Amino acid sequence: MNDARSPVADAALRRWLTEHRSALEPELVGDYRELHGIPELAFEERLTARYLAARLEALGLEPQVGIEGTGVIVEVPGGTSGPTVMLRADMDGLPIEEDPSHDPGSRHPGRMHACGHDGHMAIVLAAARAFATGAPPLPGRLLLLFQPAEEAGGGARRIVEAGWLDRLGVDFILGLHLWSFAPLGRAIIPDGTVLASSDEFQVGFHGPGGHGALPHESQDVVLAAAHLVVAMQSIVARDVDPVRPAVLTVGRLEAGKAPNVIPRRAEVQGTFRAGDGETRARVLHRIGEVAEAIARVHGVRAEVDFGTGYPATINDAGVAAVYRTAAAEVLGASAVAAGPPAMASEDFAFYLQHRRGAFCLLGMADEATGSAHPHHSPAFRIAEAALFPGLETMLLAAWSLMNEPPD
Repeated sequence: MNDARSPVADAALRRWLTEHRSALEPELVGDYRELHGIPELAFEERLTARYLAARLEALGLEPQVGIEGTGVIVEVPGGTSGPTVMLRADMDGLPIEEDPSHDPGSRHPGRMHACGHDGHMAIVLAAARAFATGAPPLPGRLLLLFQPAEEAGGGARRIVEAGWLDRLGVDFILGLHLWSFAPLGRAIIPDGTVLASSDEFQVGFHGPGGHGALPHESQDVVLAAAHLVVAMQSIVARDVDPVRPAVLTVGRLEAGKAPNVIPRRAEVQGTFRAGDGETRARVLHRIGEVAEAIARVHGVRAEVDFGTGYPATINDAGVAAVYRTAAAEVLGASAVAAGPPAMASEDFAFYLQHRRGAFCLLGMADEATGSAHPHHSPAFRIAEAALFPGLETMLLAAWSLMNEPPD
């Protein structure tokens, strides 16, 4: 990594955060613990929105509540006429039963914050607290967005399509993800792709059905599905440039109910991830082509559905350089890297299709606190020690974008 920029952090803001850490950090951790206890699914984050609104109003702020369902937006006090930077936090939890040994733990049975969104909200909420309680004024406007429905709900897409970025005059947008796949105290902020696109595919094969002892009197949808599973692996192996990341996984194969019956329908479902839009489009096209070709060979009919999906999360290189420099001030230069990207996905990608911005993967894996479990696991836990560095990094990067916007 070699970001040819002068230090970006405002010395007064950096000093203020350091001096007030003992007051800010307990509130930050307390918010995380309260939010962890009330996980809600996509577009159902009503208790979460009420909690956030109440905390913001207690600071003397005026949040807008109900953004595309349950989202919350607020402008922090003291902004000037410089560029407008938005910090985004996702709100929703997952339909997972949490490990009962956790403290704090979910108070909603069958629901869990198993991806770090509770920590993201606490960090962005702490940004509001900092500027409501005396942090030096920013050289621009700072907006805070608490976004519903990141987990396959398309909340970011709805906010973009509803025109909120234009309505609010957003120039730059920053996101952060607490990341259990990197050690505590590390940050990954690539110049380009951070996270992959994500698409689900479903292929249904339809035939007349028949007796298992007389396959020549029917057409076998199970055989067609089996051939598809094998053939799709060659798409990534032979249709994708080897230096471009791509993953295709079949997670569900279902057909029939009896061992001696050729069923009328077989279904194949899976997921495909790519690091760029060109690879994504090519592979999705090839999945459809291969499915149709196999259906013709086996004399059955294919139905192919891809749903909507998420594009790849691709950072603006100039904004990423600013973000890395801010992270280096907080964590140390040797702790900040420009890669590699990961094959998970994020709906923050929709913002980056419309505004310059960057997304940071903030490491939090720490065996001592049990925070090294993978995301979406019942054992997933946040390392609370990562929360305040996340706040510092986001605020210093926002200040820099306002004070010295990248070319």
